[in-house]
Amino acid sequence: MGSIVPDIKLPTIHLDTTLAELYRLASPRNANRRLGLVFCGVNSALDLSPNFPRNTKYLYQDSPFNTIPRQHLTPSNITLQKSLATKYLSLIPQRDAFIAGRAPVILFNVDTSPETIEHDRREAEATISVLDPSQRPELVFCPGPGSIPIKEYGIDKIAYKIVLDGLKKYPLTHDLETHWYLNSKAALALSGLPTPRAEIVEAVGFGGEKGECCEICVMPGGKEGEGGGELVVIPGGCTGNRGVWIREQMERVVGAIRKREVPFVVKNQQTFGGAGTWVVTTEEEKAELLRGMESEEGALRKLLSQVTAANHHLKPGSIIISDLVKDPIGDYGLTFVVTEEGEAIFLAASEQMIDESNAWIGSTINYEHQEGLYEKFKPLMERTAKWVAQHGYYGPVGIDILETETPGQTDSHTGEQTAYHIVDLNVRTSGSLSLPLLKGHFASRGLSCASSFSVTVKGTRRDFIEKRKKEFESGKMIILSWYEDPEVKDSIADVVVGGEGEKELQRQMGRVRDATEEVTF
Repeated sequence: MGSIVPDIKLPTIHLDTTLAELYRLASPRNANRRLGLVFCGVNSALDLSPNFPRNTKYLYQDSPFNTIPRQHLTPSNITLQKSLATKYLSLIPQRDAFIAGRAPVILFNVDTSPETIEHDRREAEATISVLDPSQRPELVFCPGPGSIPIKEYGIDKIAYKIVLDGLKKYPLTHDLETHWYLNSKAALALSGLPTPRAEIVEAVGFGGEKGECCEICVMPGGKEGEGGGELVVIPGGCTGNRGVWIREQMERVVGAIRKREVPFVVKNQQTFGGAGTWVVTTEEEKAELLRGMESEEGALRKLLSQVTAANHHLKPGSIIISDLVKDPIGDYGLTFVVTEEGEAIFLAASEQMIDESNAWIGSTINYEHQEGLYEKFKPLMERTAKWVAQHGYYGPVGIDILETETPGQTDSHTGEQTAYHIVDLNVRTSGSLSLPLLKGHFASRGLSCASSFSVTVKGTRRDFIEKRKKEFESGKMIILSWYEDPEVKDSIADVVVGGEGEKELQRQMGRVRDATEEVTF
């Protein structure tokens, strides 16, 4: 990175451990196999590039899927496609590549132009260049999931963050269907782990092929089935079997929500990027949610329209309605690694950060609190690890936990009395996974707290670093991922900031956020 900011001397970053080392610990029998890592995101609304089609079997609902009108979810919407591609194919995988260690990391090009292909490489190489050479990953670029060069790079197996339809032909560390299920909201509700009481409203069957339906459905426009193409939604005016089916399934969901007393939480079966969750605390919010669910352009109709013969057994159209945790006194993000034997390797527990106005401003890790938090959550962590391993998974896991003042304050789905409620389970790398691996880096500088977050920057990487020269040279601030739009010189980035204590960290974060914007996935 010295070539980008030659007059600033950035410290070499040495991680406490890496994902490659943790995978070897998690599976000793695979320790000598060359593991390739795929960290990109995906959605089911829009192809990310000509070589990266949307998921049609393993459905994910991110913010664009849920909120953008169907007519805008087309390949002609170049602005949206570019925005999603830069976040999902560069920003997210760079962030995990930073902590990957000595392993091949597969990255997919944002588009097919030679200029962009070279730009993708320069951005990723600049990000990892601050790492100790012994911990830098081997970056492997290719056009899309259908063309991963595993033989050329001697890759024995692939470990992945998110299930991609195109990975099915490769040797994998774990089964695609199993991994998709483990990350589903229904799986958590049925796991036997302590999670708020929930009702699962399942879609029955699927709508059938549009070519065998009514006149409206067989009109030209859009493709269905595997292989991407435009998002096809069963039209409200459909008079065939598909129309009958989707109206019945929508009424099942809408009827269940109507009967539910506030407060409650509604979730899609499978989400990405923090989307697909509706917290309903008032009758007005309930009415607004129902209007959206019943809408022609609503998330529910779009989701149910993607249920097909190929995926209906996965129950991707299920909606989960759960209790809202009552008056939580603690909000934690627990990250650990699950071994093949079902043991848990604790990494960290993050805590929410509150400002002087008692407003939530983000999550932070206080390294001095980790021993106490480990003891606090050890039984729940070990219990979760055993359940995950029973399904054949090993690797990183994150769970979000809300704590109540007394056990049983919120009903558990299992009926047990508990003060610790798992509200989300992510069987994959989390966005804050870098923080525990940077403990030594920050602690050696007297920095007891750290936080990572995403920002939009008006300017280049060089501009950003030069404005914060002192923080970067001292090691207080690190870029985990960066992607600059070469045309307008705007950038999106993930950064991590360290502080001597929570107040100092809050001040450092405020300075960054005052000069940037939050990234919305």
